[in-house]
Amino acid sequence: MQLADNSAQASSSRSPPPADLTRVADLWFPEDNLILRAENSVFRVSKGVLAARSSVFKDMLAFDSMGADGAEGDETMEGCPVVRLHDTAAEVEVFLRAIFDSSFFEPPPSKTTLPTITGILRLSHKYDVQYLRRRALQHLDTGYPTSLAVYEVSGAETFTSDGLDDSLLTIRVASEVGAAWLLPTAFYFLCYSDMRDILNSPQWPLLSAVDQETTIVSYTKQRLACPPVLPFLRIPFVEGCTSLKECDEYRAQNLENVHNWNISDPLGSYRDWTPFENLICAYCLKQAEAYHRKARSKLWLELPEIYGLPGWEELERLKAEALDADVEMGS
Repeated sequence: MQLADNSAQASSSRSPPPADLTRVADLWFPEDNLILRAENSVFRVSKGVLAARSSVFKDMLAFDSMGADGAEGDETMEGCPVVRLHDTAAEVEVFLRAIFDSSFFEPPPSKTTLPTITGILRLSHKYDVQYLRRRALQHLDTGYPTSLAVYEVSGAETFTSDGLDDSLLTIRVASEVGAAWLLPTAFYFLCYSDMRDILNSPQWPLLSAVDQETTIVSYTKQRLACPPVLPFLRIPFVEGCTSLKECDEYRAQNLENVHNWNISDPLGSYRDWTPFENLICAYCLKQAEAYHRKARSKLWLELPEIYGLPGWEELERLKAEALDADVEMGS
């Protein structure tokens, strides 16, 4: 019975592929000699080009009878060997486009999308395509900076990050590939959201147990980081104030409304807190801005610790190693 089962299994591996397979048109080159399958999508590409870009594929394809998971198999399609990849079709598609179309995934400041970046990052890390890994990390660095000065500059991002699902996606992939320097701002953005929404996100179960615990613990810590930033509202700058009564009254009004503010974002800009300009005197405005700037700088330095990460100096070192290792190949 065992022999019969094995024989049936071998026969099945040689049978024609299911009719529901989808050829990805722009990644199906009839003259090429390798077919990759991810889920129900198939891609026909050059074995030589893939091996030249990826050391993992080079080793894998050195044995024509080996599948992507190391198991022997002789599945073919149109005379080409078929290698099954245990990755999503969407990720494999953007990964292969980045390899076979040099204009598809260019370095910053070229624009792209977060799913494209994370898909390419995951697979370039998994299959050891270093120039694409660095390029993906460079794109993420534009939206998840390690410097407060860069954080404060809007419009530098090469992609749009839309809400908590994208933050969870970034955290999951950054943790998976060892890009810890992206995590402080990614966790910070995530903790903007209501915890109930975070727990109900379809991305939440995909997060590692460690990152789930970090999110839950840090959620409260981030909100506790807000009060030290607020004293700029209530400190009376008596010496130099040109309208003490009016300035104090306006501070009092804002303190009454503090419960309506978004206290999940203590790094928010001074202008986000309250429209002070023209409502307090120029002297108090200048002093309040200086106090707020100093408080934000202190909080930024403490940010990695809030999420159980090494300090910025170590994170900067890790980033430099990853991004400055070698000159990009194929750029």
